[in-house]
Amino acid sequence: MFTILLSILLGLVQATHTGTVVGIVKLPDRTKPVQSARVALLSPKYTEVWNKQVQTRLDNYWEIYKPEFAANKQRFTDFDRIAQLEAFRYVTSFMRRDLGDASSKYLKESTGQFEFSAVPFGSYQLLVQATVNGEEVIWSRPIIVQSEIPIFADLGKPVS
Repeated sequence: MFTILLSILLGLVQATHTGTVVGIVKLPDRTKPVQSARVALLSPKYTEVWNKQVQTRLDNYWEIYKPEFAANKQRFTDFDRIAQLEAFRYVTSFMRRDLGDASSKYLKESTGQFEFSAVPFGSYQLLVQATVNGEEVIWSRPIIVQSEIPIFADLGKPVS
């Protein structure tokens, strides 16, 4: 009897703590949410994949288009956005392959609002991709889940 009570008590103590991340995808200059968005909550493993993919793509673009960037520095901003969009597609596909059905816990299709529930405590990178006026944009924010109180993710301005 004592061992059963002890194992139940240890199970309760060792329970994984989880939190919730919620947010609204809207443009800084508008009060209305965007019509649709793809939202990804990346654990440190997938954040590393994301960062490497963005950097690799930027390095490749730099080598290919260096003379054009020297003549027109604004073009690099365009390629930075493209690198982030391609990296977003890569990392979300990678997560689907790697996690299978469990990827739906960290990948959402949104109509402006999103919620990730039962998120284990830890550090994450929140990525949001949406099309605005015919152009794809990306938001990226670090998120730290360390409480069971829901966290509102303020996206601010898009990074691309």
